[in-house]
Amino acid sequence: MDPLLKSFISEHTAEYVLVPDLVRRLAPDFLEVIPIFFWATREGNSTAAMTMFETSVRILSAFARRPKIWGEDRIMMKINPELVQYSRVSADAGIPVLAGVPLVSALSQLRLFSKCSWFELSAWHGTSVEPYVEVMLDGKGVSEQCAGNQLPTPLCDKRIREIAGRSRVISWAIAVATIREIRRQQSEYTHYPFFGGYKPFHLVLPVA
Repeated sequence: MDPLLKSFISEHTAEYVLVPDLVRRLAPDFLEVIPIFFWATREGNSTAAMTMFETSVRILSAFARRPKIWGEDRIMMKINPELVQYSRVSADAGIPVLAGVPLVSALSQLRLFSKCSWFELSAWHGTSVEPYVEVMLDGKGVSEQCAGNQLPTPLCDKRIREIAGRSRVISWAIAVATIREIRRQQSEYTHYPFFGGYKPFHLVLPVA
């Protein structure tokens, strides 16, 4: 795969499109969604804890991916090893992790409600699948075999809701402690401070 594949937006720009898309896909099973970018001194502080004291939640984490130009009708998405490692640790803690990419091949095409594709990062656990995934701009995955493994394909809405429903129900205090521990382990894996690496956003799903 060409390591010089070109992109045209940052992960942070992609998040502006991915968050509303994922919230929409979670309905109607999850009508109340709190989207956050977790900072230990903000969302994880005592003030936030007081407002969430009696709230049990599920957590769904997601990494924004930049679309890389590959052709007129398709893009490439890269899954870095750090994302897969984060997903392993997070899954062990009961929090599933997705990766999402806006389906555009130029900045001029990007809109708040642009179509997006989603993948569950556990599909890369324990495999030798190539880190690049080819995705059609109409949202269809490209069905191929790679090194004896079937390449992951985009998730349908129903499957995304099933994955979110798999997240364990925990108190907010435990959710904060869990996210902090996942970050700590990720920092040890990469040998760099966490905020120098890849950062997921989280959807907090209150449980009635």
